[in-house]
Amino acid sequence: MTSKSLISTRRGLLAGAGALGLGAALTACSGEDSGGAGASETTAPAVPAGRPANADEAWDLLVEGNERWASGEPLHPGGEPSLREELVDGQAPWAIVFGCVDSRVSPQYVFDTGNGDLMTVRTAGSTFDPLIVESVGYGPNALDTPLVVVLGHQHCGAVTHAAETIGAGDEDGDLFDQITEALRPAYEAVEGTTDDKEELIEAMIRANVAYTVEQLARTPEFEPLVGNGTEIVGAYYSLETGEVERL
Repeated sequence: MTSKSLISTRRGLLAGAGALGLGAALTACSGEDSGGAGASETTAPAVPAGRPANADEAWDLLVEGNERWASGEPLHPGGEPSLREELVDGQAPWAIVFGCVDSRVSPQYVFDTGNGDLMTVRTAGSTFDPLIVESVGYGPNALDTPLVVVLGHQHCGAVTHAAETIGAGDEDGDLFDQITEALRPAYEAVEGTTDDKEELIEAMIRANVAYTVEQLARTPEFEPLVGNGTEIVGAYYSLETGEVERL
């Protein structure tokens, strides 16, 4: 792995456990017993043996999985019918990956994980709004998921479009206006740092990851959770090498 590979640095930017308004609805959908009237008769299964006990262990598993993927030796774990049947009664994911909708950046492949290991939330350019925040926060709050990863990637189309649109001052009501506006802080953070278009876009992708991590940590859903065991980290995926770099 290169210096840009996924490394197991111990840096937590967010932690916690709490409750979200969306949690009750999602819990009901997942078949987990909330203990209230009309709750499902099925309950979440016991925490699986080998599930990471904390965010550091979860990160290390992502490291190992990405190394397999990047080296061309993935295991594609967790596809057996017995596991699928076990997961009918509930789930215990150990990481959440909030990333882009790009078809080349499927977290289960990038991190070589199996069914039930990851929750994934994906939007164009990893842009977010209050509903996305609640979706990302469901894991830590309802399922004790210890790790949240914000994953940007090389050659992101949404970021490229936003950079070109803002740079040209051509914001005249196209379909991507909301996405472009959501990416504006990242553009402004790197504007003027280079005259090279590709370098500017790649810097903007990384800036957007950092901005998203910071903004998630400041939301009412997440801010009270800091210090209680759940980490949120930023990362960058190279389409060329298959490697993930922790930012």
